[in-house]
Amino acid sequence: MEGLASITSWSPSTTPTSTTLSSISTAAASALEYSLSQAFHTLSVKGSTINNEDYVSASRVIRGAQASLSIISAENLIATATNEQIKSQATEIIWKSTENLLALSRDENVYDIDRLSRPANIIFLVVFAIQFAFYLIVCYKSRYWWFNIAFVCGTALEFLGYLGRVLSFGDMTDFNFYLLQLISLTISPAFLMGGIYYLFALLCVIMGRQYSLLRPLVYSYIFMACDIISLVIQAVGGGIAAVAAQNYEDADPGTAVMTTGIAFQVFSMSIYLILWFLFLWNIYFKSARNIDEKYRFAPSFKNFFKLLFNTKEAQIYREKFLEPSYNPKYKEIRQRKLYNYFPLAITLSVSFIYVRSIYRIVELAEGFDGYLITHEVYIMILDALMCFLACLILMPFHPVFALGSNNIIRLKNIKNNDDEKQIIEEQKLNENNEKFENEKDINDETFCNTPTHSEENMLKMNNAGNVIKE
Repeated sequence: MEGLASITSWSPSTTPTSTTLSSISTAAASALEYSLSQAFHTLSVKGSTINNEDYVSASRVIRGAQASLSIISAENLIATATNEQIKSQATEIIWKSTENLLALSRDENVYDIDRLSRPANIIFLVVFAIQFAFYLIVCYKSRYWWFNIAFVCGTALEFLGYLGRVLSFGDMTDFNFYLLQLISLTISPAFLMGGIYYLFALLCVIMGRQYSLLRPLVYSYIFMACDIISLVIQAVGGGIAAVAAQNYEDADPGTAVMTTGIAFQVFSMSIYLILWFLFLWNIYFKSARNIDEKYRFAPSFKNFFKLLFNTKEAQIYREKFLEPSYNPKYKEIRQRKLYNYFPLAITLSVSFIYVRSIYRIVELAEGFDGYLITHEVYIMILDALMCFLACLILMPFHPVFALGSNNIIRLKNIKNNDDEKQIIEEQKLNENNEKFENEKDINDETFCNTPTHSEENMLKMNNAGNVIKE
């Protein structure tokens, strides 16, 4: 019995300044006593063979039943006692038992938060539902299938994640609702980034493949593969952590694996951002090498951000000097007003998802009972808000609006590198023309320097005349 006492013993780590004392009906006493005896029986029968889940479950039943029975006894004592000191002692027992029950409730809470924020979670449930509906409708209306499907899946998962949190309002001990929100919110950004990788491929074609370090669809292949690897690692880690949590075992190994998965995702996103900014740098400055220095924007961060934010000065410079060096086939797209802000929209969207992913690393590194995950304000700002803004920005800058509903660059054309082949053929043709012109100039010069037939006769006659004179 000493071992059982150590299991169910409890003392508060902090003393609250105020609390609402619990009141237990005396009619519940018999049921509480029965639960108590059953839990003791389970522990005594199974002994050292008992598994962690049964061990913790029985000890919690004993702890809760003992605290509740203590409250009933103390309430009866207060009702019958006349000595104020005895009443005071009974009140103290109720106070401690109340705190014991509150702590027990927190232990069973899978979120490790006293209560989820109703306003915040409902707001994000509604806004992600709106975004999901928007991308679903636009998916039906437009033919940018890769981007559409990616963002429909991404926003659907965000909606399901906050649906899980809202469903948890009624029971924060339900592990199924917790898993719904955890899994959905963890994998959603991978789908969002999959759509953005496709936008990168579109821009490579529209601006010119020569400005990109890799072929357009290679970005999608490489970074989507990285996201899949990341999700697999996170899924394995999440599975290990979930099983450990259900068996009341140490979940830290699973959490460490999940952290590794998200860290790999952040690493691949970092590489992606480097390649993205390198591409932008090339279309702003590499394309300007043949421009007279007195008109050219010198390569600098100041001029880079002027062009990225599409200032008035940058618009004039782009139209007058940079436009001729871009892919002529898609000039019409580049003349659309929204298009010149398109790279900025993509940059901001990726940046928001990047911030969210870094937050997730720190959050998981602290564990499921860490400071960040147990303070919901950080989840709302650094996770929910970041994903919401990433999706919000690309609503007005959806390809159907930024590029036009009729300017569909088909996946087959991108994959077959048709534009690149056309550019190479044009370059060869230009080179052949230049070679032909050079050869013509050389032949003309040789022809001019060679004596004509009449000139040869004149030379012979002069020579003959000289001989006669001699």
